[in-house]
Amino acid sequence: MPAYDFRCKKCDKNFTVQVSIKDKAKVACPECCSGDIQQKFNRVNLGGISGGSAGSSCSSGSCGSCSGC
Repeated sequence: MPAYDFRCKKCDKNFTVQVSIKDKAKVACPECCSGDIQQKFNRVNLGGISGGSAGSSCSSGSCGSCSGC
């Protein structure tokens, strides 16, 4: 089951929940029980490819020239 990061718009609490995609809309803040939450999107690292982060191995200066950025 995937884990999703959220931020509550009411109390500003950040939290992570493991929930199925179909039940993601039913998630509520564990602190204040508000349903007014926003999903946070974090950078994903798949198999060592870090999405163009600082320290990336891309040496061309343009991420259009390599598949790792």
